[in-house]
Amino acid sequence: MTAGYPSGVVSFLMTDVEDSTSAWESDPSGMAASLALHDSFCRDVASEHGGYVFSTAGDAFAIAFQHPGDALDASVEIQRRLMSAQWPGPPIRVRMGIHTGTADERDGDYFGPTLNRAARVMTAGNGGQVLVSSVTTELLKSRIGGGVDLIDRGAHRLSGMSEAERLFEVSHPWAVTAELRTPRIQPTNLGEPLSSFVGRERELAEITRRLESARLVVLAGAGGTGKTRLAVESGRVSLSSFADGVWIVELATLSSPALVMTAIGDVFSLRPGEHASIEEVVVRHLWSRQLLLIVDNCEHVLEGAASDIRLILEGAPNVRVMATSRESLGIEGESLLAVPPLGVPDEGGSGTADSVKLFLDRAASSVADFDPGPEDRRAIERICRRLDGIPLGVELAAARLRSLSATELAARLDESFQILTGSTKSTLPRHRTLEATIDWSHDLLASAERELFRRVSVFRGGFDLAAAEAVGKPGSGDVLDLLDSLVDKSLVVPVRHEHAVRFRMLEPIRQYAGRRLEEAGEVAEVQDAHASHFVAWVAVAAPYTRGPAQVEWDHQIDADYDNIRLAFETLLASNRLDNYFSMAFDLFVYWVHSGLQLEAIDTCLKGLERSEPAELLGRIKVWHVTALMGAEITSPAAIEHARRGLELAQQSRDPNAIGRMELAVGAAIRHATTDPEYLGHLVDARGVLAEAPEPRWWEPAWDTAFVNLILSAYLPTTDEQVREHSEVATTSFERIGDRAMLGASLFEGIGGHGFVSDRSVADLRRAVEIFEEVRAEHWQAHARMNLGMILKLRDQPEEAAIHLTQAADQLDDLGDVFCWATSIRALSQSEAALGIVESAQTRLVEVIDRFDQLPMHEIALPRTLDAIAIALDAADRYLEATVALGRAESVEFPVESVIPRTSVLEEMASRLVAVLGAQEAARLRAEGAAMTPRAFLTRARDWLAR
Repeated sequence: MTAGYPSGVVSFLMTDVEDSTSAWESDPSGMAASLALHDSFCRDVASEHGGYVFSTAGDAFAIAFQHPGDALDASVEIQRRLMSAQWPGPPIRVRMGIHTGTADERDGDYFGPTLNRAARVMTAGNGGQVLVSSVTTELLKSRIGGGVDLIDRGAHRLSGMSEAERLFEVSHPWAVTAELRTPRIQPTNLGEPLSSFVGRERELAEITRRLESARLVVLAGAGGTGKTRLAVESGRVSLSSFADGVWIVELATLSSPALVMTAIGDVFSLRPGEHASIEEVVVRHLWSRQLLLIVDNCEHVLEGAASDIRLILEGAPNVRVMATSRESLGIEGESLLAVPPLGVPDEGGSGTADSVKLFLDRAASSVADFDPGPEDRRAIERICRRLDGIPLGVELAAARLRSLSATELAARLDESFQILTGSTKSTLPRHRTLEATIDWSHDLLASAERELFRRVSVFRGGFDLAAAEAVGKPGSGDVLDLLDSLVDKSLVVPVRHEHAVRFRMLEPIRQYAGRRLEEAGEVAEVQDAHASHFVAWVAVAAPYTRGPAQVEWDHQIDADYDNIRLAFETLLASNRLDNYFSMAFDLFVYWVHSGLQLEAIDTCLKGLERSEPAELLGRIKVWHVTALMGAEITSPAAIEHARRGLELAQQSRDPNAIGRMELAVGAAIRHATTDPEYLGHLVDARGVLAEAPEPRWWEPAWDTAFVNLILSAYLPTTDEQVREHSEVATTSFERIGDRAMLGASLFEGIGGHGFVSDRSVADLRRAVEIFEEVRAEHWQAHARMNLGMILKLRDQPEEAAIHLTQAADQLDDLGDVFCWATSIRALSQSEAALGIVESAQTRLVEVIDRFDQLPMHEIALPRTLDAIAIALDAADRYLEATVALGRAESVEFPVESVIPRTSVLEEMASRLVAVLGAQEAARLRAEGAAMTPRAFLTRARDWLAR
């Protein structure tokens, strides 16, 4: 970096004159004079606030600042001068953008993506506006005040940027407010509708009205009345009213009320942690967000849905919930809206009822050149009356126009309903009307169509052609042709997923088909075929999750994960444990990529705790991956899991299996405790596996790389072979094309290169990028945490704060309380170094409030005590800092530290003695040392919260 220029993490202020071209054309001489005044303002203010002007292309300025607060202050002052100027020519209005990050510098100029994003932030605004990126906003928290504020303008898609940017507008006395030039992105997972929405204007208006006053609106009604479609359309209409979007959670595939909060967490990619339940993680994620959550199909998991929705409403004050159910949720304050069928035409009446509109719309989609005459329209009206306006029934009937005329269809319906009820004049309850309609549609199917119709009801969350062929009855016909026929009749819905076509059934139809499957006595047979298919399919998919196509294959497993859950249930119920264990072992890498360790461990243990015999090596393999997943999430239970696997391996007398389980025992002890016993297990594992590398559990190259990755991750940095293990893992995974494990190797191997070395920083930056690419958010969070901690130790607190802030947010969402606290403590110290002392103190209040949730108090306590003392010292609160120092000095750190902890405390002690005098400092330190940890944390919280 050239001397004298802002370096490391730099805040860039980009400016541009609005409509300068027209001003030049209309008044060239006046514009030249005005621009000269503008230039003097920009240069003078930049100089006054420590900024470096490195580019003045045309009438635009690019200014670099070492500190984001200086960039903010400069932008406000420039706008003040521009607004109050006496212009010699056309008045000049300037739009500005501020973004913070690293950039390459050469000969006094800067290059890189940070500048590109800063420029795009600027171009989103209008003359007189200053926009700030989310990264810069996080660093500016302590600089807000004195008439200056930051207004959240939501997420925007910036030109040329692949990722959206949350923009904040600087509010100050001279600010100009206007709509931004870039469209705001409405966060949602509603997706694009497969068909048009017809009618329901009154219901849509009523839901909108109720959402304004009620935090829970329940749409209740019988199956098939269109509750889901109405909820989704209402959510789509309401998108602009919720800053953090509208999100739908579909519960139809759930088998247990206990899974409701897990399903809600899946929507936001939230995972439980070993010391944070999924309920805690979800509520904490939602508490500050303003969004609408649509919870669909609550009736079969009503108890769990009601309980979890109540938790969200109590813990997240800005969240509103819309639920669909066949009955009330029984939650105080809910606004219950009965969803009626669509309106039907009166006999002999005029006008077009909504049910007729829906029939005509769906018929036009099914039949080319559909143009009903007067007789057909009268028949359609009779059909809609016969079906009582139930939307699903109307759609099923409309699909039959491919083979029947409207008049024939009306006659068939009348005849079928007369058989069911004894009279065409009889009125059926609505749930029976729908069932009768599906009955009628089912009875018109050919025998082979009926068989496939009931058999595909086994699937959860949809299925593809291969899965349908696996459960289809042998010899009953071509499954693809039969599926096409069911699609034509609206009994199965095609859904484009990624680059393939999948199929699903609407829930009332799936339930009806499931009853038909029970009546046919085929449930056990079909579930067995279903489970066998997914055992085989996962075995095929698993190797691809360990190679260059891993993202694509992870997504394919995502699509069928509900079916895989069902397959595990089937295998367990039928005691097919060998298949159960093989599928669990095959899913190991997918589970780790997806951050599903807790669910995976629970799944594995359900099989491992069974007393039924199973192939011994299969059990050992599953104990191995169970223990490693537990070690990764700092679970003390992983030690017992690893030891049980080691006992089985020793029974098998297989040295390879023994070596692998020794590896797991060492990893589990190392990550969840401070017990030095771990080292013996890892050293023994290395020796045994070097002599007995066979049989390979995975592909040979991947297997070798993985063993070396574990050794590099868990052996102490003083081990002479750590760097060699790291290099083997890194080069092997790169050669294989396994991007996720390459990132893990770069992340885990930093100890072998020196924790604070340039190589470690470079490797962690690359790992963060890789984890972003492969969407391994849990690994990315840990890589960001380590990168931030290293940058803090390298005296680069601004960039450290950026990474630590992002890491803390991600880790909180992932339920990793221990690493969240680690990130927050390091962030507090970075902010203290930057003089952002109020925020530094507030961060530590959060850690104290959640201290009881933290595992390994022997590590968490000294780290927290050190951070408290540092924050108080940075705030010049010398008396409290000295007491905190005394408390910190009295606790030993149980494991080796990268930077000697004693040196940090000694430096602080020297400063405090110089301020207070030796005698007073000694007294206060003794006072702190005498306090119990609980008493001190209680008092420290009061100090920090002031």
